[in-house]
Amino acid sequence: ILDTLESLAAGKTPAMGSDLCKETGLSFEELVCRAATVHKTLLHNYSWFSVSTLDAFFQRVLHSFVMEAGLDTGYSVDTDTEYLLDKTARRMITRIPQDDSLREWFTDLINEKIARSDRWDAFRLLRQVGYQATRESFRTMGESFAAKISDRDFLRDFIGKYQQIIQDFEQRMATWGKKALDLISAGGFSTTDFPNKGSSFARYFEKLTDPHPAVDSFIPGKRVLDALGGTPAVWYNKSSPAGLEKMQQVLMPVLGSIYDHYQSHYHLYATAVAVREQLPQMGLMADVITTMRKVQEEDNTLDIGDSTYLLNQLAGDGNTPFIYERIGAGYESFLLDEFQDTSYLQWKNMHPLLVNGLSQGADSLIVGDVKQAIYRWRNSDWKILGEEIAKDPQLVRQGVDFFSLNTNRRSYREIIGFVNTLIDKVLGTLTDSIKEKTTACDNLEERDRDYFEHLLCNAYLNHTLLTPSGDAEDPPGYVQVNTFSQEGEDSATKKALSALQDLLVSLLTRGYEPSDILILVRSREHARTITRHFLQSPVSQYREGSQLPQVVSEDSLYLASSPAINLVISLLRLVHYRQDACHARAAQSMLSDFGKPEIMDDHEFLDRLRFLPLADAFEAIVQRMDWTGDLEALPYLQELHDMLLLFAGKDGGGVYAFLNWWKDRGKEKMLSMGLPGQAVRVLTIHKAKGLEARIVIVPFCNWPLDPRTGSQVIWAGTSREPFNQPEQLPVLYNDRLLHTFFVRDYFLEYTQRYLDSLNLLYVAITRAREELYLFLPEADASSREDISFHIRKALFQNHTEGDMVWSCGLQQPPVRKIREEINEGFRPRAYPSHDFRESLKLVYREDDFEYAAEDSMRQWGIVLHKALSRLDVEADIPRVLEELVMEGELTGNKETVSQYAAIIEKTLSDPQVSPWFDGSWKVRNESSILGPSGKLRPDRVMEKDGKTVVLDYKFGKPDPLHHRQMDRYVAALGRMGYKQVESKLLYFNP
Repeated sequence: ILDTLESLAAGKTPAMGSDLCKETGLSFEELVCRAATVHKTLLHNYSWFSVSTLDAFFQRVLHSFVMEAGLDTGYSVDTDTEYLLDKTARRMITRIPQDDSLREWFTDLINEKIARSDRWDAFRLLRQVGYQATRESFRTMGESFAAKISDRDFLRDFIGKYQQIIQDFEQRMATWGKKALDLISAGGFSTTDFPNKGSSFARYFEKLTDPHPAVDSFIPGKRVLDALGGTPAVWYNKSSPAGLEKMQQVLMPVLGSIYDHYQSHYHLYATAVAVREQLPQMGLMADVITTMRKVQEEDNTLDIGDSTYLLNQLAGDGNTPFIYERIGAGYESFLLDEFQDTSYLQWKNMHPLLVNGLSQGADSLIVGDVKQAIYRWRNSDWKILGEEIAKDPQLVRQGVDFFSLNTNRRSYREIIGFVNTLIDKVLGTLTDSIKEKTTACDNLEERDRDYFEHLLCNAYLNHTLLTPSGDAEDPPGYVQVNTFSQEGEDSATKKALSALQDLLVSLLTRGYEPSDILILVRSREHARTITRHFLQSPVSQYREGSQLPQVVSEDSLYLASSPAINLVISLLRLVHYRQDACHARAAQSMLSDFGKPEIMDDHEFLDRLRFLPLADAFEAIVQRMDWTGDLEALPYLQELHDMLLLFAGKDGGGVYAFLNWWKDRGKEKMLSMGLPGQAVRVLTIHKAKGLEARIVIVPFCNWPLDPRTGSQVIWAGTSREPFNQPEQLPVLYNDRLLHTFFVRDYFLEYTQRYLDSLNLLYVAITRAREELYLFLPEADASSREDISFHIRKALFQNHTEGDMVWSCGLQQPPVRKIREEINEGFRPRAYPSHDFRESLKLVYREDDFEYAAEDSMRQWGIVLHKALSRLDVEADIPRVLEELVMEGELTGNKETVSQYAAIIEKTLSDPQVSPWFDGSWKVRNESSILGPSGKLRPDRVMEKDGKTVVLDYKFGKPDPLHHRQMDRYVAALGRMGYKQVESKLLYFNP
């Protein structure tokens, strides 16, 4: 930010300046003046200028409050919620045999799942309960709600009510179903005698008598409804047995009673079943939360989501809660970026600060785009930006202005036009699909129906992107869309991969660099599919004499993808499970691959590993393997070493605990460094948000609109008794909710999933600058539940089958820019390791002893430097030395003080030096210079008559490094706008 402002103030970025002038309406001269003012203001008030994430800001506020309250501040913030859930579930399993109440409830729960033939897994079940406890949707309901829903006596009472509703309905329907079957049998017929044989309407009666009926088996199908309407074709036909037509009159009253009871009671029944499936496991919630808190207390950690919740609880509902007074209320203006990704609790915590700032006349800015809200699974709530801010009474009272920044300055005009057209058409077809579903639902209120049918369109209001005005001869850009159908053994996916390979060859042959190309996918599994394909079928030679491009995805950053890491883990398993032949064979194979099979016979080394602490065992393995020169392995080894040290601090560093952690979570850890610069990158769309590339390819643009993976729980509520207490209940998200009193919650989730999928498409296609390629592999020709169907319909109208190509724009040779040198940082050539027994040594130092301070050359330099850093003019020498004596930095020995004074006075008496200390210069001692490369701190900066002198004090012999350091000072001051900057080194010797 400061660099950009500095550049603008100096008029060094005319392109950005031009864009800002158009957006703000300022002239370029006014913009330069404004940038200089803001730049200067920020520098002079830097302590009140902060850039951070909301979570980091909340951590600062909370930490400040904890310190003020005199509480323990030694906790650490843990971002690995999955690890916390794993550890909590294991701890709970060990508690079950010891807690009678818990064991009884848990046993009943498992027995019930077995009786219903449901899948069950104790560890997975406890993790699911723990996951719900960490969700913001659960936390916002309050502690009283959590206590109520985990009260087992309360749950027994309500579960009993729900079970009675279920039994009454099933028994009533079974009674009528049996009566109908008896009537059919009494007439001498069977259900297969009716038209359509095994799928006749009469089979409905058999479903009603099933002792374990499926919930949706009570829903009458089309033939049942036709029979109810008296359609003759479903009752009998020419081939029916004689007399069958008389059964219509006999069965119609029973069928009518069944349908009437279904109409009046099925919603009640389906709601009871939906709640009954999930509510019992909520009886474990209190135990899980208690166990989770104990785990955190033992580890002295705070989950990343806890700080937001705790701050919300401490703040309460005051206008400007007291907890913010120490830090938050000091800020008046806020810029909240990427606001569509803000959660409800984050907004609730920030709201009083925004209102407080507005009431003091300060402006704040909220920046967001609902179309890019793709993190709902991380608690983000786009509705705050899309719906609530405009209705917030406190903000509206202060005055809220809305501005649309619709100009796309990234993409070429053909891509912008394609985005507008495609989103317009897909928006329409998706809305039509939602309307079909809401229309078919008979228990959705009209107000809710209207809201859901317009939800997508309201979220995408003013979505049309504008092209920045420019030269008509600017490159137009290019868009191509390919569809691939299923044809025999050649699957659509296989076709897409083959086309991707051909496309890469074409792009590289045309002159694009691998780093210009970005491949976007919906899931990590798709990324793995692509990287595996290119490993097995490398891109053919695309330029004579050039190397093949590297195609890399995030998978290559996983620690488990490194052979060296896998060998370390294998050896740790080997020494921990010495009798396990499988581990021995795995270690033997890996050691052979590294050319070190003899280690398997080195029993002394392996035995020694068994008794070493975890980090020391790692060091011993690295030292023995001697991975010097293996540059690919070194970053992974460094990352694993850091994790081992962190793990030792959290869990005591036991090998067994670490191997369990590695199996559950560690193998999913990634390098903190990014992907290689010169490679074709494969990223998920979620990771690519905010990025751009010259070429963007989406090879699998066919993700589901409403993905149904695993058991997905939502919290739903209704005013209908007896489901209104508690206010929210956990239910599985599935289409059976359409027939419950939770239909509104179902459609809210359903339409938001559609919005999530549309937003993924929008984010993906707006990453491209010059060329965009979409591949639409066919998943199911009849499916309307994936995004590719709607793109096909938008671009190809009714021709949605077969392999087709759609394109617009023009492919042009890439304009090559001067490649900037990429600073990849320091890359070690070897991983330093040493014998752990040499890592502990006694260091004898006498610097801290007062009687030896003056005898130490190093201490002499430190004291002298402190004295010089406080001098403005030569007359300050006695005062400064007296201060150092009072602070204990210097002994009170008069002879010693006189020696220091003589050394300083002698140096300052030099004709070249004395003018700098005569009081005619504006002096800054030990002032920091903040820059992109870090913080610089020259000893003395002096200004006079437009001239600036940087002075640094040195002790000992001259060194070329000193001059390099001074060059950095001069360059930094030059970038800050200082003119005629000189640098001087002042050496002192005893």
